[in-house]
Amino acid sequence: MTLDTFLIAHGSALILPLAVIEGPIVTIVTGFLTAQGYFDGYWVLPLLICGDVIGDIGYYWVGRAGIAPLGIVGRWFGVRGALAPGLQRDLAQRATRMLLIGKWTQAMGGVVLVGSGLLRLPLRRFILVNLLASIPKSAALFGAGFYFGDHYPFLERHAVLGFAVLCVIGAASIVLTLHRPDSIGAGR
Repeated sequence: MTLDTFLIAHGSALILPLAVIEGPIVTIVTGFLTAQGYFDGYWVLPLLICGDVIGDIGYYWVGRAGIAPLGIVGRWFGVRGALAPGLQRDLAQRATRMLLIGKWTQAMGGVVLVGSGLLRLPLRRFILVNLLASIPKSAALFGAGFYFGDHYPFLERHAVLGFAVLCVIGAASIVLTLHRPDSIGAGR
């Protein structure tokens, strides 16, 4: 059973929980199904946005509460010790920009969301920034599914290339953000 037939068979009750688990794909598929007349876009899009933000909060709490388990995983990859307090402060000052980059490029999202929890970014700020970033992102993905969903074979063939491009854009944006003259370590 594919995601689209699953959503059609079980209706709108699954849109929110599925959007929490995998927001972007569910948003595109739901946009396509809305264009086919299965859902009403006026109430589906707010559900998709809420699901995306709830999923982000889950990543945030993994970072916030999972310091010890993440430390073990970090040691597997050669990362030792905690961030210096000055670096933590500088990263927290760039958090809004980093969250926007992570949300909009999708490829770096998980790292940035967990990192926000590790940095103990205030939850209200985290939710506000993610909500403001999720609205246009979800609308764009929903629109892509709505208007271009019938071109699925073409999109599927180019999904890996698109993801790779988003990874490069996301990583480059984060590096440029961190290495701006007024960024981390400037003037020291």
